[in-house]
Amino acid sequence: METTHQPKFVRWALMLGIIIILNVFFSVIVSLAYPAPDYNKYCPNIQPSVTAADSAACEAQGGVWNAQAVDQTGASKASPSGYCDMYAKCQPLYQAANDQHALYAFVITVGLGILALIVGLFVPIGSSIVSSGLSYGGVLAFVVASTEYWGTAGNWVRLFISTVGLIALIYIGWRRFKD
Repeated sequence: METTHQPKFVRWALMLGIIIILNVFFSVIVSLAYPAPDYNKYCPNIQPSVTAADSAACEAQGGVWNAQAVDQTGASKASPSGYCDMYAKCQPLYQAANDQHALYAFVITVGLGILALIVGLFVPIGSSIVSSGLSYGGVLAFVVASTEYWGTAGNWVRLFISTVGLIALIYIGWRRFKD
């Protein structure tokens, strides 16, 4: 079979396409394997039947009364003496489910990124562009997964993620690309 050498920009375009579409593919896999929690399931569109003017009315409607509303200048208002937060009870439940989803999505995406990196670096594909696209796509999956989970992760988890990622990439570079 005769090989044709394509211009470099065509090769780069193909490689960038593989990198981007691979991560879109990973995103779809994560959304199908572990869908994000639905906010409306935890906090349905709550329409209080009566505007709660005090804590008793608020609590009767399932809300949490927050006393002493403050205006933009910082001065206390005489009326009303507070406000009813109808979402105070459901929001923590949704946030916990969302945090758990972020963790699992991180694990799935990193696993797919590792798989793409291994295939790109160690499996003979026959095309340096495909191999590079898979490798770079795997690295981009690490970046995407980390940035999506970063706000949820604690400082020690962030340190662990960045340490493992750095060690893995240095090790692969050292073992695979000896000069």
